[in-house]
Amino acid sequence: MLAPGPRLRNVSRLAGAALALLLAAGHARAADPPDLRCEQEPGNRFFWTEWGFCDLTAHGPGRARGIVIWNHGISGTNEQYKAPPALVFRLLHARGWDVIKIARNNLGETSRDLSLSRATERTEAEIRAQLRRGYRRVVLAGQSFGAYIALETAAGARDVFAAVAMAPGVTVRGGVERIDPSITERLLQESKAARLALVLPPGDALFDNRVRGPGALRILARRGEPFLLVDETATAISGHGGGTGGRFALRYGPCLADFLSAESTPGRFVCPEGREGEAARDLVLGGASPRAVPLAAIPAAWAPYNGLWYGLLGETFVVTGIVQDGSGAPRLLYRALASRSTGGLYLPRVEEGRLHATLGSAGSRAPSLRLVAGFGAGLELAWTSADGQRVLRGRLAPLGPAEPGHAIAPPAN
Repeated sequence: MLAPGPRLRNVSRLAGAALALLLAAGHARAADPPDLRCEQEPGNRFFWTEWGFCDLTAHGPGRARGIVIWNHGISGTNEQYKAPPALVFRLLHARGWDVIKIARNNLGETSRDLSLSRATERTEAEIRAQLRRGYRRVVLAGQSFGAYIALETAAGARDVFAAVAMAPGVTVRGGVERIDPSITERLLQESKAARLALVLPPGDALFDNRVRGPGALRILARRGEPFLLVDETATAISGHGGGTGGRFALRYGPCLADFLSAESTPGRFVCPEGREGEAARDLVLGGASPRAVPLAAIPAAWAPYNGLWYGLLGETFVVTGIVQDGSGAPRLLYRALASRSTGGLYLPRVEEGRLHATLGSAGSRAPSLRLVAGFGAGLELAWTSADGQRVLRGRLAPLGPAEPGHAIAPPAN
């Protein structure tokens, strides 16, 4: 069981040296010039850094509101470093934040207490490095074990503006993952961060469905600082990874962005409902207004699908609709945001009153899309895998008012 004393960062230096020998070169110094290329291989490194979302352009230290440093979770010796940050941080990028992630070599994840100690040290070094680069504010964030790293670091570092912890903590008892709520509560109480955002999704079976919200609320309220708490009473999300996908991004994305940019007011930050369209625009368009093809320029059968529509396929955020390509010709835009960004512009066809498109080049083996209009003010979407064995369905809502006569650029793959 992971049951730390006053501070896990004080784990024996001999153990740290042993892991360094295991990985030969140890971790890179944060003072080195940053190499943030995506999809790096670990080699003999324990740590390295990458951009959180490589299809997005960094704002840079001089323009950004600040920088988010993401730590990923842990699952034995699986390659968790390949997972991107939570989708909500794409929305924060649209609001002016840069996002990087600290990746850890999966082969070194043999001891949870040692991994936490070294990851905390590495995160502290990254904070110093990013402040030297000129970022004005640093936000630590993570999921599960990565959230534990964020909270542990924020309990010892004074240069942290905020910490965003999603389902924090991990313990091992008899080979079974369990949670000790007192550890999270201690870290919340000791945190030096000016603001704390804590996500405790309902139905977290990995952590025995423990209800941690009331205890966390008492600690956060006593701190006398601004805090955002999404606890087990939330209805929009569920499961251990409930904070990482499209449902959280749509429901709570604008709220989290406002929380990080609002004036400092002590107490709980309230998240109003009904901002999903705003979140969708930030996720896919960076806040730009959706623009449609003039109705006179498209076949009548395509008219119900004109403009942009958004929704979810499971936890994947999708946007689609008839738009103009670079030459002004109408095409079907489809973009999906989950572990990565995929999509493009495709030639649609109408069959039996439904709009169809193959999500690939002509004649290629690729997934397909079907849209059906006439369900109130929305559309019904069905996505079918290339082999036809898997079908995902979702409902789409209109993405704001359309402005005729302007083109939408195709998404970057």
